[in-house]
Amino acid sequence: MVSDRTILQGSIALNRFSRLVQLLESNQGNVQTRLEFKKIEKQALIVGEASVEVSLICQACMKMLKYPMEIGFQQILVNSNLALSQLDQGQDGLVVEGELVELVDLIEDELIISLPMVSRHGEAECESEVELHKTSDEDVRDTHRPFAALSRMHEDTDN
Repeated sequence: MVSDRTILQGSIALNRFSRLVQLLESNQGNVQTRLEFKKIEKQALIVGEASVEVSLICQACMKMLKYPMEIGFQQILVNSNLALSQLDQGQDGLVVEGELVELVDLIEDELIISLPMVSRHGEAECESEVELHKTSDEDVRDTHRPFAALSRMHEDTDN
């Protein structure tokens, strides 16, 4: 595919991404994807894009959250861990043993990395009953400080 500069474009059922759907509330939907294979400076490269809307649980209100994902990525294909370690810091690489790459796994890895650490609705959309309490300056001054006496003792011994 790299030699032919192949472009693959299409739709993959979300339920084919077994590791990703374990993190979601639903396996319904399709991942729209585009992969371009090319060679740049003697390096095989996959340039990809993927988009999908996934179902997560909002961690504030515990209700369903539709989360649109659009990702782009570039992976340099290398044949060993040594070659991978020699890539520039800003380059992503993938060790390929043999001539085949599991494309679903490649896309799935990128989607998993792009999931939010904590899923939440926008402030106006969330049905959470939790209110954030803002701390006033008075509250900060009245805070119990268990080591304040120790600090005063230390100051007294320095004099």
